[in-house]
Amino acid sequence: MGMLSVFEFGYRYVIPSIKRRLIEKLVEMGLTRREAARRIGLSSSAASRYLLGERGAYINVAAHNDVDRAISELAASIIDNSIDFNGVQIQIHRIAIYALSRKYVCEDHARIDLKVDPKLCPICPTLFSSLMKQ
Repeated sequence: MGMLSVFEFGYRYVIPSIKRRLIEKLVEMGLTRREAARRIGLSSSAASRYLLGERGAYINVAAHNDVDRAISELAASIIDNSIDFNGVQIQIHRIAIYALSRKYVCEDHARIDLKVDPKLCPICPTLFSSLMKQ
């Protein structure tokens, strides 16, 4: 079996972890679980699974202050209705790309795929750092 692609890793682990933290923030800021889910395009049962740690719990994105701050800023934009649905999706993916480009989730990737050596792998910074300059 080949290495788990950074895109698959991002889709299966990084983005769900960001969504979990975003749902937590929105609920902390006063939205109901159902309303928080609706605003980011999830079913309320999916939001419940995130809040219960059944989804998106593999990576603790809150461990990185800059990532957690970006998620908080996104949550605030959602609360004050200054961002639309597409904007929310773009920001979730931007946060994921940022975390990948900074090598924040390499150890998590290595726990899933033993072929990944975080000290030697240049893939995410090479692919994603240039996107962060835009």
